Amino acid sequence: MNRARRISRTRRVILFWTAAALIAAVEAVLTAGWLVGKTSARIYASVNDIPAREAGMVLGCPVYSGSRFNPVLAGRLQAAAELYHAGKVKTLVVSGADAPERFYNEIPAMTQALIELGVPEDAIVGDSKGLRTLDSILRMRDVFGYDDFITVSQRDHVERALYLADHHGISTIGFEAGIPSGLYPDEWLFSSMRAPLSNVKAILDVAIGRRAKYPAER
Repeated sequence: MNRARRISRTRRVILFWTAAALIAAVEAVLTAGWLVGKTSARIYASVNDIPAREAGMVLGCPVYSGSRFNPVLAGRLQAAAELYHAGKVKTLVVSGADAPERFYNEIPAMTQALIELGVPEDAIVGDSKGLRTLDSILRMRDVFGYDDFITVSQRDHVERALYLADHHGISTIGFEAGIPSGLYPDEWLFSSMRAPLSNVKAILDVAIGRRAKYPAER
C-alpha cells in the first residue's frame, strides 16, 4: 500500500512539472510572437506601396527541397526581382550560407535565379556568411555598409528580421514574399512549427547579446 502511494505521489509530481513546463513553453512562444509581431506595420505586400531604398536584402534558405528548387526560396527571389524591376532598389544582396559540409552554397543558386528573372548580375551582391537571420542583418550594416534597406522574405521571417534590426539600431523595412503554392504537407508543417520557435530564439539572441559569427569578413 505504501509503495502504491509513493508511485501515485511520484506520478502527480511528474504531471505537475510536465504541465508547468508546457505552460511556460506556450507562454514563451506567445510572448515572443507578440514582441516580434509588433514590427508588422513596417512590412509591405505591394511593390507599388513600399518606399524605395538603395538596397534590398534577400534572406536565404536551403536551395532544394527534396529534388526540386525550394518553393519558399523561389518566392523570395521573385519578390526581390519585382522590387528591382519596379525601381525600388538598385542593389540586391543575397544573404545565405556556404555549407560545404552539406554540399551546397546558397549564393550561386540565388544569384542565378535572379539573373533568370531579369536582374543584371552587376546589381547582385553575394553574402555567403549570412548563416542566420541575425548574421545577415548585422552584416548588411557592418560589412556591406547599408543601414537603411529593404528585407525580403515571407512575413513571419521578415517580422523576426525587423525585430533583430531594431534592437541593433539598424533601419530596415520589409517586403513580403508570397506564400508559395504547391508546398508538400511536410514542408507546410515544418514551416508552421519553425516560425514560433525561431521567434523565441530571436528573443534569446537579443537577451544574451549574440553577435554575428563573421562580423567583418566578406
